[in-house]
Amino acid sequence: MILLTGDRSRYTHELSKGLADSIRVVDVDTSSVDGVVDILSTVPDLAGLVRMADPWSLQALAVAHRLGLPHESVEAVSLLRDKGRLRRHLYDNGFSRASSIVFDPQTASLPELIRLLPFPCIVKDVAGNASQNVWLVRKPEELSSVLVAARDAEELRGGALTAEPYFLGPMYSAETVSWAGETKIIGVSSRALSPEPHFREEMASFPVHLSRRMRGELAEWISGILSSVGYREGVTHTEFIITATGFEIVEINTRMGGVLVGEAINRSLDINFHGTFIDLALGRRPLVMDLDPEIRQGATQIAVYAPSVGVFDGIGGTEQLLDHPGKPTLYPIRSPGDAIPTTTDQRGVLAMLLADGETAELSLHNALSAVGKLTVRMR
Repeated sequence: MILLTGDRSRYTHELSKGLADSIRVVDVDTSSVDGVVDILSTVPDLAGLVRMADPWSLQALAVAHRLGLPHESVEAVSLLRDKGRLRRHLYDNGFSRASSIVFDPQTASLPELIRLLPFPCIVKDVAGNASQNVWLVRKPEELSSVLVAARDAEELRGGALTAEPYFLGPMYSAETVSWAGETKIIGVSSRALSPEPHFREEMASFPVHLSRRMRGELAEWISGILSSVGYREGVTHTEFIITATGFEIVEINTRMGGVLVGEAINRSLDINFHGTFIDLALGRRPLVMDLDPEIRQGATQIAVYAPSVGVFDGIGGTEQLLDHPGKPTLYPIRSPGDAIPTTTDQRGVLAMLLADGETAELSLHNALSAVGKLTVRMR
């Protein structure tokens, strides 16, 4: 196995455990298709390419296509990556009760937007990730400051914003695997967000117990959406809200859920969900499609955020985790000395804490208790 990365700090925990001794790590700008192709062209008997994160999805597909490797539908992934196009597609095909309005924050007319947008609404980057560049606009008077913030944003990946209705209700995420047009839900996680107006992701518990009726309706709904966009093979992480009138999509990501979602699935179901990516990269039916695993336990992950911007200096209290129920484990994401630019989105995450429990609810209480023993030092 070869790891191509432009930022080794993303793998702080894994590399600290000796992973670099068992695989080859190559530093490269993974947004450069030519650069990645040049490196992989020298690999003998190259079998497949695995890609995980959203920002490099289309580049990775382009690399796989040029090297003749199995890969997902470029058209489907492109549509799902564009939040504005996806919202319109959902509305046009009967999967949502509302469409979107896409605009360029640099040239948009404030009076015209006020006339067009539904209030309250959510305004976000059409290709955003990690909860960055997402704004709740409750009333027209708040739109001007949002436009200023968008124009000053350091990184607006999609170059445009999409506005969509503000759906009320709790948010969940479904992890699915598709092969030859067949889609299987592996499980559903609960999600907890920070108080508004920010949408900072703070914790998730797996698996959520759904009634047979609701699970069947959810499976049919997500399968129908993926079929309608032509996504026939791959893994998806679908964030959705259960509103008073039914399901509404927040976004669909053509990857596993972020941070420790995969680890939570592995622990709870006693399977190797990550092996799905190897199967897909080799162009074969994922083994997990034919498994019917029992729920062995629950698992909850909690993000440890910096309490303020500044320089991260360390986390205290970790020795208390050793005797704590639920086997809480702290996975570092940042290293002491790292500058923390914000605390309102996932750029402020310092570490993730993962704890087990006999059920998802008990794992949640174990995780909440454990994370309360930690103290973050900033300077």
